[in-house]
Amino acid sequence: MDKIELHAHFSGCIRFTTLQELTIRQFGQDHEINFKKCTTLEQCFILFAKINSLNLKLDDIRRIADEIFQDFYNDGVTYLEIRATPKKGQDFDQLQYLNAISDSINKAKFNIKLIVAIDRAKSIEEAEKTYKLIKKNKIQHLVGVDLCGHPGVGHFLQFKPILQKFRDLGYKITVHTGELKQQIEENNDVIDFKPDRIGHFIYYTEEQLNNIKNLNIPIEVCFSSNLFTTNMQPNCHPVKDFISKGIPIAICTDDTLCFNTTITKEIQLIQKTFEYSNEFMSQILKESLNYKFKQE
Repeated sequence: MDKIELHAHFSGCIRFTTLQELTIRQFGQDHEINFKKCTTLEQCFILFAKINSLNLKLDDIRRIADEIFQDFYNDGVTYLEIRATPKKGQDFDQLQYLNAISDSINKAKFNIKLIVAIDRAKSIEEAEKTYKLIKKNKIQHLVGVDLCGHPGVGHFLQFKPILQKFRDLGYKITVHTGELKQQIEENNDVIDFKPDRIGHFIYYTEEQLNNIKNLNIPIEVCFSSNLFTTNMQPNCHPVKDFISKGIPIAICTDDTLCFNTTITKEIQLIQKTFEYSNEFMSQILKESLNYKFKQE
């Protein structure tokens, strides 16, 4: 089976052992993290806050990137799109941060592309800074932009003009939506924008799902992520509905650290839950190769 990953967050895929080491280095042994996996959405963002509190060096970013890419390679992934929010650290700015990830991509053993993430929980001004950074500088391997962050904060329409600016630069757009029930109405604005892909989309109306199908917008399915953050039973996940209606999907991890998962685990979990054959799963994975982001 061809394994590809189209929805993975850089900060959410750090090796736990590395996160533990970096945390102890900065805060001391008393701040050792007791963690197995996130079981709620809030736990995810608490973990992200801990990761973001680390005052990292550029060598740390390179190490984290090298390890993430090696882990996906070891899992048999042949194509990866990694999404990262530009950050500053001890000895680097946002541009150097993205370039460090790009440098690690150049050393990787398989095909990797970069997606810049816009955090909807942050200000419009911060998103505008990211846009200006990308417009001014050529970022190697960059193919798209993602609107993500806590789904209970902000609204898609606030960021729509900036996403359009990125689109005008030639970048593909993916948007997290339908991750919470309260986002169902917001889904309409996202769908009207016609993003190139949509992430999660587990809460929706039938009309919205039909619109997704008619527009042929692929859905990035993050099975374990959705189960843990919503307390949903596996056989209730809408991926079966997506597949039966002929809606394009890509099986993704979201965050390998947060949910202690891999692409292989996600594939096996979906296959076992819905009793799909190996041949059927192989076809789904083969079709997902068509949903990679490519610049025009």
